Amino acid sequence: MLVAAVLWSVTVILLKSSSNQLSPFLINPIKNSIGLLLFLILFLYVGIPVWYDNLSLLGYYKILLSGLLGMALGDTIFIYALSKIGANRVAIVDSFSPFIIYFYSVLLLSNQELVFIQFVGLIITIIAIVILTYENDYEDIDYKTKRSGILWLIFAMSCTGYGIVLLKTVLNEINIVEVEQKLKFNLWVTAFRLLPGIIFSWCIFLLKKNKKSLLKPLTNKNVLSKLLLASVIGPFFALGFWILGYAFIDKPSIASIISQTSVIFIVILSWIFLKEKLTPLRIVSISFAFIGVLLAIMNN
Repeated sequence: MLVAAVLWSVTVILLKSSSNQLSPFLINPIKNSIGLLLFLILFLYVGIPVWYDNLSLLGYYKILLSGLLGMALGDTIFIYALSKIGANRVAIVDSFSPFIIYFYSVLLLSNQELVFIQFVGLIITIIAIVILTYENDYEDIDYKTKRSGILWLIFAMSCTGYGIVLLKTVLNEINIVEVEQKLKFNLWVTAFRLLPGIIFSWCIFLLKKNKKSLLKPLTNKNVLSKLLLASVIGPFFALGFWILGYAFIDKPSIASIISQTSVIFIVILSWIFLKEKLTPLRIVSISFAFIGVLLAIMNN
């Protein structure tokens, strides 16, 4: 999960840079398609079968729904919000995702209930988001744009959060003892989960009336190189480590907390490479978010 956090941070910075010229309706299908292609090459190299037939029909449906919610809907909205409010604001709001994971885990999994101190952590994290929402940064961003971007981001996290917990219910049903076989199966699930996201994302793009104008920025070598690099790091390496983390950690909420270390990396990288402001109030907001997630892992 720590490796996934670092890789995802780099991906976010690259996507933010690309989203200034490219539409999220184009970024998402391209990055997911490249990710799936890389997984198929990996499968041929290490001997992972293209199809596993030891799942129930419901299990396949759950994986497909997880991919649709996370890789299509959630990712597209995430990239849209990223283009509107910036990487460091996205990182802070994303600190709320462990509690969305908690909520779905309690609904769908056993032994996931929150204790009092974790509720305190939830409240503190909400305070962090409120501080960010009402930060006096009108010279930097329009208030309505920031508020709508934050709301869209929370919706994206809700889609992705439900998708990952739903996927965990499938992974829990598979009784594979050998570590190597478990790794191979989870990598297959990761790739299979990309498929509905790719189909849905390309369908959305093909329905757009201004497809030619959306494709035009790809002629810029700088934009294209950033998108290709993000497509390799994100949906292949980062997503692979991310799914493996959720597979080998019993509680999805704990895995989600660990992944939130990406907040540090995103804020620092966005400050260095994207020249986004790192205001004192934003630092306070980040601090509150981290205190909240630290309290959330207590008694686990």
